[in-house]
Amino acid sequence: MRAAVVGALLLAALAVASAARVPDGDLMDIKDTISDTASFQRWLGLARKGKGDKPAYAAFKYYVQPQHKEDFVEAWRKMEESTKEEKGLKIYDLKKPMTDNLLWVGYGEWETMRDYLEHFESDYVQEFLDTLAEHDVPWSITPLYKPDVAELHSSNKGKTDKQQAHVLIRYTVPPSKQEAFKDAWNEAEKGTEGEKGAHIYSLRKVLGDNMHFIAYGTWETMQDYEEHFKSGHVKQLRKALDEHDIIWQLSPLTKVGDQPE
Repeated sequence: MRAAVVGALLLAALAVASAARVPDGDLMDIKDTISDTASFQRWLGLARKGKGDKPAYAAFKYYVQPQHKEDFVEAWRKMEESTKEEKGLKIYDLKKPMTDNLLWVGYGEWETMRDYLEHFESDYVQEFLDTLAEHDVPWSITPLYKPDVAELHSSNKGKTDKQQAHVLIRYTVPPSKQEAFKDAWNEAEKGTEGEKGAHIYSLRKVLGDNMHFIAYGTWETMQDYEEHFKSGHVKQLRKALDEHDIIWQLSPLTKVGDQPE
């Protein structure tokens, strides 16, 4: 099981810098961990291009059920303490996005691809992966590259802080928790009614099952929505969601057309 995991990690790691080079003796060891022959041939072609000294950048996503949050954070911090001592490490951290209570995002930079591979071959990373497996935590690695300044400016062209904010929030609520969920939501709704810029804030029950609710909200500006998200009544709602193991996922929306809100 662990061998398969290491193989998958190494494939993803090698893609980060687009190529890598390792000693020939190590190639056979890695080949034994990879069952997909086509994947190995692709890996081998990249490895022979001799770019193991290129920088490595990677993002990591972890989808952690609320009840496993403490174990996950403890395992990450233990791994992080050992990672800080690695040769070639530049950045290694973990963040919690504010758009749901499932996703955690890690980010790392290493001076070379070789340094990155050594990180993933370490015992402390394997111990962390064992914890993820124990709690059924899905995870992924996203190889990254460093864009030039012109590319960054181009991607942000035309964006404005004055645009309206539209969000859709999905809640997965066990039937036994639904009364507590609706009580917590109603309190948050009362607090939202007097907010600056709030146009719509409503909750609906999905008819096709007994677990899912959908909320929709619109604010005059993104700043108004940010104030809503940081408000005391929304913090209390999120606290209640965590206490009752209720999963939530927020999706920002873009308005199409000019219909009034």
